Amino acid sequence: MEKMKDAPVPEGEEPKSAIEIVEQVLKTEVKQSTFLRNVGLQSSRNNSGKATAEVAAHVRDLEQKLERSELQAEVMQEELAAIKIKAEESKAARDKELELLRKKSQEQEEQLAHLMALFGAKAV
Repeated sequence: MEKMKDAPVPEGEEPKSAIEIVEQVLKTEVKQSTFLRNVGLQSSRNNSGKATAEVAAHVRDLEQKLERSELQAEVMQEELAAIKIKAEESKAARDKELELLRKKSQEQEEQLAHLMALFGAKAV
């Protein structure tokens, strides 16, 4: 760029501005740069179509994987909800059964105390 800036100007022409010099350098030098291709800002002339097709195929593959993942997550959420409902129902049934057992136990204790009172035995 410095060489272009310091180069003699032919007669009848105006000197190039810094912007024009930078533009010219970018046009000639950057086309050969692998850095821009590596970061995806400029595609290679020879295999840009192939690379584009590969990228598109990769994107489609990732989108399909994402869709499958989302469907699996949805199915798992539904299964989890069903399991929670079953657990709540099971807990309610267990609580009800426990209450019935307590009532039976209390009734049996009362009957035992009554029988012991009838036969004159002392309660333990």
